[in-house]
Amino acid sequence: MTKNLLNHNTRLPPYEIKRVVSTLSQVHGWGIKQLNVPDTWKITQGEGINIMVIDTGYTDHPDLEDGILKNRCKSFLNDEPDIDDHCGHSSHIAGIIAARNNDMGIVGVAPKCNIITVKVLVADGTGTVDAIINALKYAKSIRPHIVSMSLGTDSYDKEMHDLIKDLYKMNIPVVAAAGNDGRTNAVNYPGKFPEVICITAYDKNGIPAKFNSTGPEVGFSAPGVDIYSTWLNHQYCSLSGTSMACPFCAGLIALLLAKHIKQE
Repeated sequence: MTKNLLNHNTRLPPYEIKRVVSTLSQVHGWGIKQLNVPDTWKITQGEGINIMVIDTGYTDHPDLEDGILKNRCKSFLNDEPDIDDHCGHSSHIAGIIAARNNDMGIVGVAPKCNIITVKVLVADGTGTVDAIINALKYAKSIRPHIVSMSLGTDSYDKEMHDLIKDLYKMNIPVVAAAGNDGRTNAVNYPGKFPEVICITAYDKNGIPAKFNSTGPEVGFSAPGVDIYSTWLNHQYCSLSGTSMACPFCAGLIALLLAKHIKQE
């Protein structure tokens, strides 16, 4: 039987769209500046690293040109079999990780890495557990270097956990958002799985976000408040949430992996 994500309270963590604009000149986000990421770009910008984003789908954005491996992008949804993002969430995630270092919009944490978008949630942020399971099976088959999951559920699913254990054994880091419930001991799955790198958010002053779901499962915190990134229709917007902190961390891992792959 198909298991509905909404029934399992699986969802995109709540987020607010603060502004949607068209930007010509390029800006560096506050998180990029605060963590001195441009200094790391002197060593690597994430070359050769593939990151699978399991979210709301593919985005055709000029600031991600040549950064998305479209031939590997997939949808595992019967209701939306096309790969395109009709929500905007995945578009924002992809930009945080991999927006190109050019003369427009923004630049991502790892601007030379590659993104593979896998669609498991429809435009309103719901889908099926089966879709996520199929996405994780797909990750096992094509072996991306990193998997980023800015989604969550209150309910444990054994098959999902077993697949994440398999990715862990394959040395493929899975990074997930802790959730935006604003409560202690409220971390969502898959972030709650011990094999997952679970991420909360902080603001430009280094203060933990009030919306964070917290608990002992949290591994790290990353910039996640007023994060400016790519959006639908070739635009840009600012969003806040652990959804934004998760890909920021995935981008940092990409820089680390690319540095060591270069040295091998």
